[in-house]
Formats: sequence, C-alpha cells, structure tokens
Amino acid sequence: MLPHEPHNPPERFLARHRDSAPSLHVARYRAMVEWFDETCGQLLADLDRRGVASNTLVVYVTDNGWIQSPDRPGYAPRSKQSPYDGGLRTPILLRWPGHIRPAVVDQPVSSIDVLPTLLKQVGIRIPEDSPGVDLLDDRAVRSRRAVFGACFAHDIPDLDRPERGLRWRWMIRDGWKLIVPDPVREPAGTVELYRIDRDPFEERNLALDQSRMANRLRRDLDRWWKGPLP
Repeated sequence: MLPHEPHNPPERFLARHRDSAPSLHVARYRAMVEWFDETCGQLLADLDRRGVASNTLVVYVTDNGWIQSPDRPGYAPRSKQSPYDGGLRTPILLRWPGHIRPAVVDQPVSSIDVLPTLLKQVGIRIPEDSPGVDLLDDRAVRSRRAVFGACFAHDIPDLDRPERGLRWRWMIRDGWKLIVPDPVREPAGTVELYRIDRDPFEERNLALDQSRMANRLRRDLDRWWKGPLP
C-alpha cells in the first residue's frame, strides 16, 4: 500500500527529508516514497538471491497520480481524483533481466496495455478486440494514434452500472489533450484542451482558441465512448 496514507514513515527516512522539503507534509510523503522504494529493492534482491529473476517478469502499475499538499495532509488540487496530469500520469515499469533491454519510452501508454504485454510474453494469443498493445513492441506503441480514458467517482455509486459515476472523459493525441466533463456530475465543468508537449502543467486552456482541434478530438473521443446518456 505504500506510499498510501497515513503518511507515517520511520524516522530514519523522514530525517533525510525534513530540511529539504518545503513542509513537513511533503517531507513525510517523500519519506513514504523512499520507504516504498526500499521494499521494492528488497523484493527484487530476493528474486536475484533465489536465482529466479531471469524467469520472472515484474510489472509495476498504479491507480492514480498524487501531488502532496504542502499545507495539510492529503493531496493537492489537480492531482488525485482529477483529469489533469498530476492525477493521470503514472509510470508503468517492466523488469525482466536478460529479456528486456533497459529503456525509457515517452510515448503515452495505458494500464490496458499490461494484459496484452503479459499474454504475449507467455505465448498466449492476444484477443483481436483488445484495446491495449504489447508494451515491448516498439512499433505497436509508437503507431497507436491516441490514448483514451475516463475518471470516475471515488466511491462507485452503482456496481452494475459504473458509468453512473463518470466525471470526465479524456484523450491524448499528438501532443494534445482533451478533457470533457460529464454534464450531470460535473455541471460547472467546461471542455478543456491543452498542448501538453508545450504546456505539461496544463495551465492554458486552448479550447476556444483551437476550437477546430477541440471538435476534431471530441469526435474521436465520442467514437471511443460517448459516455452515459442523461
């Protein structure tokens, strides 16, 4: 569960961040991240010690991003439970010594890519209707035109119809990111368009200035999923 709340790291980690962090809340979060990092190291070292690392594909994926609030416990705005970069952008890590060449891929990917990646590595055919791609297939990753997603209420209102908790739909393509709020659950929201390759912190909404691009992406997003009807 690390670095989930409560942020209660051992003092040996917290001591290294007290003086460098802008607040104690941030220091505690950074210490939690370091604590998590240590546990990952212990796990991977044990795989090495047991001699099974070369036969074990380790995958890291997480459910949301987090920006620690400097003023209080908890997350800052535009991070967890938001459609912005701080809430959506998380790493996917693959570790398989002797099989995967160390590299960093900047192309947008999705957690839906984990399943086809694992199936391919164990020799199981990837379903033809799978929306994901094999993350170890560079050509497939780079040829995909867009990545789509949706944000839902933290507490699912209806297990049988999860779309009832929809808050935002979003997509990323060619350096552009479109965010479309659900009119029922986010009635005060507006369509937002960002050039994230130039504006990574999503500070300038270009939906009005670049209305043609916003409409073009909206059509693609609607073809992916229009969301629930009112």
